[in-house]
Amino acid sequence: MYITNHNRQIALIREMRQLRRDTQKCEVYYHHPFSNQMWKSFFPCSDGNDLGPKLLRHEPVPTEIEKNLEICLSEDDPENAIGLGIEWSTKTHLWPKIIQVLERRYSKYLRGQLKLFLEYLKMGELQIPEESDEAPQEEIAYSISNEQLNNLIWRSRKVRMKRFFVFG
Repeated sequence: MYITNHNRQIALIREMRQLRRDTQKCEVYYHHPFSNQMWKSFFPCSDGNDLGPKLLRHEPVPTEIEKNLEICLSEDDPENAIGLGIEWSTKTHLWPKIIQVLERRYSKYLRGQLKLFLEYLKMGELQIPEESDEAPQEEIAYSISNEQLNNLIWRSRKVRMKRFFVFG
């Protein structure tokens, strides 16, 4: 589903035909003629100045969080967990739903994949600025508060520990 390795991305892109390009969003859509699959190349962590890591993934992806997690965390392919974690690291509005799904279904996922996914989700690295009268409000709008973020981090650590002690 995801390819994060730059050399593998280039090799696959050479086999495909470009369908369309969106330079504003830094997205390119491809069609692979041999497998008849659609692919999307994009930079999910782009902030205008820095592009961040480039991802290449199948298109379209399932719309349900559970199905995405099932695909990426049940197969022993680290690039799937890393790619999904990177892509969802910018979608803070999804984090509460993601943690709820992980709390319900943690035993269904591979331990290493779950660890990689949570590591690349980077919840602990998000810095939500405190509101103050002196500092101008930043343009970035966060959909969660510091309190919610701390709760999600604690719950994600709890899920990791539970999965560590569940065998199977």
